[in-house]
Amino acid sequence: MKRIAVLLCALLVLCVPAAAQKAGPKIFVSADMEGIWGVVHADQTSPTSPEYGAARRWMVEDVNAVVTGLFDAGAAEVVVNDSHGSMRNIVADQLNPKASLISGTPKPLSMMQGIDASFDGVVFVGYHSRAGTAPAILDHTISGGTIRAIRINGQELPELGINAAIAGYYKVPVILLTGDTETCAQARSILGAGVVTAAVKEATGRLAARMFPAEQARQRLREAAREAVAKRASIVPFRINPPYTVDIEFHNSGQAEMPLMLPGVKRTSARSVSFTATDYIEAFKLARAIIALAGV
Repeated sequence: MKRIAVLLCALLVLCVPAAAQKAGPKIFVSADMEGIWGVVHADQTSPTSPEYGAARRWMVEDVNAVVTGLFDAGAAEVVVNDSHGSMRNIVADQLNPKASLISGTPKPLSMMQGIDASFDGVVFVGYHSRAGTAPAILDHTISGGTIRAIRINGQELPELGINAAIAGYYKVPVILLTGDTETCAQARSILGAGVVTAAVKEATGRLAARMFPAEQARQRLREAAREAVAKRASIVPFRINPPYTVDIEFHNSGQAEMPLMLPGVKRTSARSVSFTATDYIEAFKLARAIIALAGV
């Protein structure tokens, strides 16, 4: 009887369709540019600058180091969302061919386009600190020329926090962040000590940094990716409780005028507006619309 039971169990395993058998984790990567190794100035992140070409190469090298580490750790699928500026920075045929690439803009979820509940973890590559952080390379929040601060339920958040809450909406944890040392510290402060961080440079000002040796930095990115996959089950998704009161502070009073045409948006000071929503994704999209109107 014992032998028959063992044989039956073996047959059941063989009969399970391949798609139903447990595969490795599915990981979403959002890649920005200011926190990439080598980048210290906005000229390096702008397509109109002769310095942009080198920064694009550094960007794909950082992303590939992370992607390689994710696959080393057993990831079954990796989706990379180009998340800087025009979102056409990563040269498609230079990305690890095992990864999928989401490129171009506008996208409804912007830096988080493609995320859903099917993912097991989120990775932020090349991220930067919120506006007003020092010392930190090119600190800003979404739009450097428009936004002074964004607060959700009273907490001022950088892009890493705003985007982590989108992942949390789908119950997916942020497992790894890379950038400068200050951004890594900000991630641990907001997302919790469980998130893995990997610094590729240390800012000495807004436009200056000490780069860690390139080979060592990329090796650390690869190792951090493996570590993040291994501990993903212990990392809690970042979630903000509803309702969501979003306060957006601009650099000047004129930027607060156009957003007032949107339903539900009210002025709270000369250069600030606010609104409340019950759904986080709806709140995020409205915030993006407000920022776009403020920049007109």
